Amino acid sequence: MKDFNPTGINHITIRVNKIDLAEEFYGEILGFEQIRKMGQSMAVYKIGKEDTLVIVEAETSYDPNSRDFRVDHIGFYLESPEQVDEMAKYFREQEVTILSGPANRKKGRFLFVSDPDGNMIEFFHEGNE
Repeated sequence: MKDFNPTGINHITIRVNKIDLAEEFYGEILGFEQIRKMGQSMAVYKIGKEDTLVIVEAETSYDPNSRDFRVDHIGFYLESPEQVDEMAKYFREQEVTILSGPANRKKGRFLFVSDPDGNMIEFFHEGNE
């Protein structure tokens, strides 16, 4: 799978402590277009033509002594569900830590791996609904 050449970063997910303040910042102050709201704790903003910024409220946001803010993960889009499986096979061969998947989800297939420093990276394919 050495020929993996992403055309860009599909999304970056960041963890925030107060979703309403983050939505005000990214939506109203920066003027990003919110294209999806997922429950009360996740929002997706369109960046450019195809990329997105995802904000998700930390599970510990209720506790002021346990603030959690960070980049959660970076997501790369793949062209097919089969390519997700090919990436998983390649990562196993390279002894890369697989955190989750490959597995199906509502509209596609995904795989989460860890880089050497523990940063989470997602490889996924999403089909039409």
